[in-house]
Amino acid sequence: MSDFTTLVNYLTTIPKNPDFHSDTLIIAGNSLPHLIVSAAQFCEAEPAIQRVLFVGGIGHGTIPLIANCKKFYPKLVRTEWEQLSEAEITQEIFLHYCSRELSLLLEKKSTNTGENARFSYELFSQNAPTNFWLVQDPLVQKRAHVTFSKEWHLPLSAIQPLFFEQPKLIAFDTRPHFKNSEMDTWWEPEYFLSLVIGEIRRLNDDEKGYGPMGTGFIPHVDVPQDVLASYLRCRKYLENVERK
Repeated sequence: MSDFTTLVNYLTTIPKNPDFHSDTLIIAGNSLPHLIVSAAQFCEAEPAIQRVLFVGGIGHGTIPLIANCKKFYPKLVRTEWEQLSEAEITQEIFLHYCSRELSLLLEKKSTNTGENARFSYELFSQNAPTNFWLVQDPLVQKRAHVTFSKEWHLPLSAIQPLFFEQPKLIAFDTRPHFKNSEMDTWWEPEYFLSLVIGEIRRLNDDEKGYGPMGTGFIPHVDVPQDVLASYLRCRKYLENVERK
């Protein structure tokens, strides 16, 4: 198993909870229109869901989101998107694939995962959901899960990550290659490296991370030693990207 495969497997492994139910789904800002379409189709087919939150302002994923839409869903793209938040763009894509009546809420100011979680919680002055489905880029899902748990004051078990198919990395040369080859072009190579390597740095609870020993943005996370070892060997690839 390659080091990159170790990192991707760790980041994209989510808790299995086949009995999970909720009437609320949150789509956090991300760059993957395929994920948004899958979430819409899930909501179309799942009558228990009554409320959907679209979360995200203009952040690091906005330009990649629009670029991916131009590549994979060009008929949906409007020139006005350049001025819209990720939440607004996501809602437009979603409504092309889910037509049933739902309560829709938008949070349009957050620019990072911590603000995604905090600002979405602040949409509710009272009666905030006590559990929900959470849709986010699979590579960011693990950190999003613990961040939303902290900011919403909920146990991890009350939030069920949802990305429909786990990415299985089989190789990385000039770009990632997955078991499902349709995913090969979901992330541009440099963006893929920045997410995969950067997420381990953020999750690891030391002075450079986001845990209590670092910035304090997230609770303590135990990153396995084999994952940390793979991360240390892969850091040079991100350094090469940052020097360009």
